[in-house]
Amino acid sequence: MAWLNAFLTVLAVANVLPILPLVLDFGRDLPEADRGRAMGLSLAAGTGVAIVFALVGAELLGVLGILVDDVRIAGGLVLLVFAIHDLLFSREHRKQPLTELDSGKATIPIVPLGIPLLVGPATLATTLVVAQLYGRAPAAAALVANGALNWLILAFGERVYARVGHGAMRAVGKVMGLILAALAVAMIRTGIAHAIEVAA
Repeated sequence: MAWLNAFLTVLAVANVLPILPLVLDFGRDLPEADRGRAMGLSLAAGTGVAIVFALVGAELLGVLGILVDDVRIAGGLVLLVFAIHDLLFSREHRKQPLTELDSGKATIPIVPLGIPLLVGPATLATTLVVAQLYGRAPAAAALVANGALNWLILAFGERVYARVGHGAMRAVGKVMGLILAALAVAMIRTGIAHAIEVAA
């Protein structure tokens, strides 16, 4: 059950469906042969950073004197702002021109597509909490599974978008935003409750 809970939590915050139109638009200027490679590289980079954070993030924060409850509260606040922004404005409003020229050839940089668009602060904070709640192995496995699912969605993105439609994509985004808001409130509540118990 821990593996499933970890995956569902990561999926809620790091699935690519709500931003699929935006991500696809970033690759419009690339030749079709290079588009998949560039998207895969960005996704792999973001997932890799998240996995490293799940495995050693707690130790890195421990050096700074930051407790897990601190991360729960801060991560919950970040998630809540992230979710509210999605619910009110949608992630599509964050669009920036991401193609750049590399030796005369258009490419998609790892930053900001891989990080922070595909894997941002909210995902990293959630990853750390998931690792603490369910274990590092389930957290890392959840990130790998989520990355594989996102890769499949990106690989068939044009077909998925054409079949599902823009309206359905926006609806999925709103539902995920509501789930994120609920997860954020739960993280904040748990962090505050644990902090009070420790202080008592």
